[in-house]
Amino acid sequence: MAHTTNTPSNFGPRDGSAVELAKSETSPVGHEPPAFAHDLVRTLRAAGSAVGGLVTLGSSSDVSVNALTAVVCAGSTPAAALQAAADFARQAPGLEPHSLALARVPGPCEGVWEWHITMTVSSRDPMTGEYGGSTHHADPGSS
Repeated sequence: MAHTTNTPSNFGPRDGSAVELAKSETSPVGHEPPAFAHDLVRTLRAAGSAVGGLVTLGSSSDVSVNALTAVVCAGSTPAAALQAAADFARQAPGLEPHSLALARVPGPCEGVWEWHITMTVSSRDPMTGEYGGSTHHADPGSS
């Protein structure tokens, strides 16, 4: 998402939304937040609408929406991409990884492929000390 070319005009009128909040809290007056902030707000709104639609349909599923950061580490081989993800994790020990996805994607030139590791991460909530996403835990009774 961070590499988007979207502009603020793609998001309709200003309405005091989270984009405005992000602008007022993290950006100097008169400066727009980065484009990925707009993508995040748009995605959260769409996900929230979809969850709201489940109630209307009478779904009995438990669905939640979390905003996690996706870090993409690239390499020319799967091992190189995994090494890049490990290097990132060492540089950011305060981030908790929640999931990893490996994908083979077209590279910068035709006929060239590269590997991407997409790692979702979050940091601790300063008030509760909890991380924002699901993390796998072993059964406490197993050893």
